[in-house]
Amino acid sequence: MGGIVLELQQEALSKDANIESLLRKAYVIAKKLKLKEFEDWIKQEQDGYKAEVPQYRYIGGSLYALNPANGRQIPVGISGGGRDKFSKFPIKEGMSSLNDLYITAKDNVSFSISSKLTDTLNKTAPFETIYSYVVPKSQLHQVIGTVQNNILNWTLLLEENGIVGENLSFTETEIKNAQAPSINNYINNFYANVEGMDLQQGNSK
Repeated sequence: MGGIVLELQQEALSKDANIESLLRKAYVIAKKLKLKEFEDWIKQEQDGYKAEVPQYRYIGGSLYALNPANGRQIPVGISGGGRDKFSKFPIKEGMSSLNDLYITAKDNVSFSISSKLTDTLNKTAPFETIYSYVVPKSQLHQVIGTVQNNILNWTLLLEENGIVGENLSFTETEIKNAQAPSINNYINNFYANVEGMDLQQGNSK
């Protein structure tokens, strides 16, 4: 293929690409090119997010409450200013867990909401209960696909700047070229100010 960057580019083009493999190879490239911010982004995609979450990881779904009388899930309507807050939420799971959720889910994935938010909702509810946020599995696929596209576009950007990584190594010129603002600040495009509620590990259903 003529270099590890072009190898990764070819893999990222495939509809059957293994997203975890793509992240591992991208991590090696970022490490060798001394692209710390991109390296940190990959680590968070692998291990999960603990702080700020990229815009593409905010997805929409429906809020449900457990009816203690019959054990059924009932939809929760949110009015006023709270509607926007519940329209999107950040998926913080690492890519391995996210991918497993997508593979095992039939149609939807259910996420538990945080205890703090549960307490807030229960203050205005007619009874105390537990809540879940249900999203179509297709939205998980969209997140996974966006990460794959981000890696693909990154390899194209590297190639445009003469960075290919022959024999799994990079020249001093390639490492220097990698510090160009368009490459070094590439992950800035992933983030935006988005509000959403805090959720916990999801379950497929």
